Amino acid sequence: MGDWTDGYYGGELYRSTAADLLTARLTAIEADRIAELLALGPRDRALDLGCGHGRHARALAGRVGWCCGLERWPEPLRRAGAPPPGVSWLRADLRAPPFRDGAFDAAWSWYASLFMWDEAANEQALARVARLMGRGGRLLVQHGNPLALAREPRATARRRLPDGGMVEEQSEFDAATGVDRCARRLVRADGSVLEGTARLRYYSPGEWEPLARRAGLRLRAVTSTTPPPGGRPGPEAPDLIALLEKPWAP
Repeated sequence: MGDWTDGYYGGELYRSTAADLLTARLTAIEADRIAELLALGPRDRALDLGCGHGRHARALAGRVGWCCGLERWPEPLRRAGAPPPGVSWLRADLRAPPFRDGAFDAAWSWYASLFMWDEAANEQALARVARLMGRGGRLLVQHGNPLALAREPRATARRRLPDGGMVEEQSEFDAATGVDRCARRLVRADGSVLEGTARLRYYSPGEWEPLARRAGLRLRAVTSTTPPPGGRPGPEAPDLIALLEKPWAP
């Protein structure tokens, strides 16, 4: 299932430019929100979809009965090292996870890991994950906030990395398709260059209910890492989080 994601997320381009942003404090905040929204408990079987180097799974070890961190590329799992008690790492594509239907009580996908392809492939990925959830199982999907991006669809950024390299980004959001394209260029300290373009689909709050229904899920809420006052998040929210449930009755 090779595609653009292999060159972008599978190696140094993403790892080197994101490592300094994924701090222990940020991880703790995100893990607490995941645990809160999914109501994780010590008997739950949980799945971390696109776990990267396992930062959320590690932070949630001990809050669930067992957690599997699933990751497509070998480099993040190598960096993850030995898992803590109650956590396992598995290299597999989340579009074809090697588990039986109904194997999990809870799952989460952080940073748009489910929605990197075209509409049909994105919906198939969500439906496949839905089949892994037991009746009453909970699924959390986090991604960028398209309401905020629609206000400022073009952005540029440039910053120096701790190792002396430089990362430059140019992003453009298409509100009609919900697709954000981000061209990233890494100039290493030795002058060599890596570059690639990410294409991520962000679903608006109004799109989530029919999307969930087509996957065999029920939408419980659309929220954010920072809980919005008085209901669904607006353009001011830092991200969107869809909280989904596998209905008890088919």
